[in-house]
Amino acid sequence: MKNHLFLLLFVLLFASCNGKVEISVFNNSEVDRVNEMVEICLCQLTNFDPSKLVVLDPNGKQVPYQVLYKGEESPQALIFPVTLKAGKEVTFTVKEGKPEQFTAKTRVRYVPERKDDISWENDRIGFRMYGPALANENPSNGVDVWLKRTSELVFDKWYKNDISQKASYHQDHGEGLDCYNVGHTLGCGGICPIVNDSLSIGRYFDRYKILDNGPLRSSFLLYYDNVPYGNKNLKAELVITIDAGSQLNQAVVRYTGDTTNIQLAVGISLQDTLQTIAGSATQRFFGYAENAFVQGTKISAGRRYEGVVIDAPVVAVKQLQNHLVGVCNYKVGEPFKYYFGAGWNKFGIKKDSDWFSLLSDKRTALSQPLKVKILK
Repeated sequence: MKNHLFLLLFVLLFASCNGKVEISVFNNSEVDRVNEMVEICLCQLTNFDPSKLVVLDPNGKQVPYQVLYKGEESPQALIFPVTLKAGKEVTFTVKEGKPEQFTAKTRVRYVPERKDDISWENDRIGFRMYGPALANENPSNGVDVWLKRTSELVFDKWYKNDISQKASYHQDHGEGLDCYNVGHTLGCGGICPIVNDSLSIGRYFDRYKILDNGPLRSSFLLYYDNVPYGNKNLKAELVITIDAGSQLNQAVVRYTGDTTNIQLAVGISLQDTLQTIAGSATQRFFGYAENAFVQGTKISAGRRYEGVVIDAPVVAVKQLQNHLVGVCNYKVGEPFKYYFGAGWNKFGIKKDSDWFSLLSDKRTALSQPLKVKILK
């Protein structure tokens, strides 16, 4: 506690005397980092106006950044992307100035005109989950994948064109398409309790809250009021976060209810017989590569990739009810963190092995986080 107070007082003094703060980022790991977000608590930058900050690289060039609110009324943190080779260190400067305008690379939106979807995308990939308006269609709490081959944010246009019947997002018009089937499954990275070796797949979300909405990070909270667990019902709160440049989302779920120790399954629905699977419980990741087809046809849509990385011990990785799942022990009331995502061989992921390497590198990065400190 004394060390924390000393650091805070030092930062305040440093900022007031010099008008800037220098931040060192060290990649003390075995894998390169590409556009990984560094987060700084604004409690360490209290002498600065968050609306007037600039972040400079070692050459004095402005770096894109975002002030996070995390669902609160006041700003909470600052994030900016870092690309750093393994074993290398770099220093950034934060000070007040005139921020440049940078293109937004993430967005989340509630879509009431499309039966209460919650959809989100970044400059690499996109996803959606299902809301109350789909109650009569037996939706799940599974995750849908929308494949993209453009860095632009295009979901608003896709929805508008599809609803007006101008152009279906189930067909590729040059920017990508939705060719993934969810149904009553976990889709690509959904989570549910597992009871007697059976997946207890949930339903649509009941409410939502958008926590942050770009340009570099978007996050939202989904509330599930009725999560089946044997003859009981649990509740769940699920926070999903997507960063610019990432194929993977971060998910943090917390279940509550009248029980204590349960098992959870994070899953991927298996959709094609010509599949390639990699990963294990020991590695704490698993991935899937499959042939994709335009929905309702046998027209090839290329090679599609899905994957999960779990930030906790994994009991088993196995196939169950036409899913590939990671099974974990869980104490009700505690947060449970994992990562899920997808890719496409038409945009950034050239072959199966590239996808599996991405998942493996993410697991390594989680165990060897960037070292960030304020310099004297």
